[in-house]
Parts: sequence; C-alpha cells; structure tokens
Amino acid sequence: MKKWEDFESEMTEFLQQMLKDYDVLVKQYGGSDSTVSDIEITINSNGKKFYVETKMPISQTSQFVVEIKDNKFVYGGKNKYESNKYSEEIINILNKNFKLYSSVSQSGMCVPISDKVAFDWIVSNMKNKNIEFVISVDNDGVKRIFSLDHLNQIFKVKTIFRRKKSGSQDLPKTYYNDFKRCLYLKFSKYRYSLKTCGKKLVLDMPLCLNKSDCYIDSDILSEGKRYFLSNKGKGKYEVKMTSLTNNPNIIFELSLKDNFDFDMYTIKCLIEYINNNM
Repeated sequence: MKKWEDFESEMTEFLQQMLKDYDVLVKQYGGSDSTVSDIEITINSNGKKFYVETKMPISQTSQFVVEIKDNKFVYGGKNKYESNKYSEEIINILNKNFKLYSSVSQSGMCVPISDKVAFDWIVSNMKNKNIEFVISVDNDGVKRIFSLDHLNQIFKVKTIFRRKKSGSQDLPKTYYNDFKRCLYLKFSKYRYSLKTCGKKLVLDMPLCLNKSDCYIDSDILSEGKRYFLSNKGKGKYEVKMTSLTNNPNIIFELSLKDNFDFDMYTIKCLIEYINNNM
C-alpha cells in the first residue's frame, strides 16, 4: 500500500473514532481517483453529505489538463469540471510565453502564478466535489482539521506545468481473451486466478511484482498501449489498459508552512459544523 493510501486510511479511522458519539456516518472513498474526494461524512438525521479531503504535508491537488489547439493553450475538453476565471488566468499566462511552455516535458517547469490565483482555483475545484474540510498533520505529526477558507494559511503552493501520461482505464471486455493469453505467456509458471468485479477484471496472484513486471505487451494492441496490473495489495491486481496520450497538465504542489500556530485547527471546528447542520 502506498504512503498516501495509508495516510488516507489513518485519517478515516481517526475521524470515525472522534465522531463515534455523533449521529454521522464516516466512509472512505478517494483512492487513486482524483475526481472523488477522500472521506464522506453523512449527517444521518437529514442525509446531508459533505467531504473531508486528506492532504499529506507535501502533496498535489486540483490538477487539470491543458491542450494545444491552433498554436495556443486551451482548457482540456475532457476535464471533469468546467473552466472558470482562475483556470483561464493560468492559461493566459501560459499563452503569453507559448514558445517556452509548448516545449514542456515530463520533468516539468514552474509557472509564475500568484498564490491567490492558485488557491482560488484549488478551492473552487474542491467545492465542485462538495469538500468542506481538509485534514492533515502538523510538523509534529498532530492531526489538524480546517475549512477550505484556511487552506492558504496552512500550505504554501507551487504551480507546476508538465506532461503527464493519462491514467489507465479498466480493461474493456473485448480484450479479456487476449489479456488471458498474454498473462499465461508471462506468468504460466505461477498459480493465479481471474475474476470479474463489476466492470473490473481482478487478478489474484501471490506475487509482489515490480512495477516493470506489471506491464504486459500484446501484438494486437495499437502502438503505445499495454496491459497493466494495478497493485491493490494482498496479492490482488486490477487489470488496466494504459493510454496513448501524454498531455500537458497544470499541477499544484502543496507543502506545509513552517513555524505556524496550528492549535486552533482541531476536531472541534468539524464538530461545530456538524452540529450547525443537523
């Protein structure tokens, strides 16, 4: 399990324990899907739902895809949320130096975006996902909870522009037989089993694979595409297909501020919000 997954689970367990005497349901979502927030809280008396986002002291957030059309940058058409004045301001800065930024690679480069614009975009993006609070830890490892309005008081932000390969997708059923063939060719000496869970194909195999071994080639796939085994822990792997795209992305990197007084950011602010919305 990755560090951020452990962190997410730890924060969920903390909230479940701290809110056990309140009429709420705390449920973990999140995972690697950045379009879904991490922890859902439901107020049972009226069904009101809101989310708490987990953020490690150094983390990323609220990225969006940028495309190049007619020799200029535009907001990516497949972004889940619509563009707004903050994302457009960021894109305008890219277009003012198009020649430089159009050569961006996977190593990336910093973009001189003001902290205000960056945080305005981050907050607007989080509000699209019905996030009301963020939970993190301070420099001493103490858990801290704060509303979105205080995000810029807790974190520093850096805006990064870099190319990023698109995330993998669940394996379409039309490729199941070919995947099984390729899987057998690569791992025939090991015992394994396959099962479907909804739209997902899941591999059970008692091996902890290196990331390079998780990629499986096939001669029927178009150039650049491969099968991929996404490690979910305990010998379980979700079968994915990698994408061809390598789009430029705006990514916001957060880092916890030093020497900040975190004492006011405790579970009390979350409890107060719950009581006011019952």
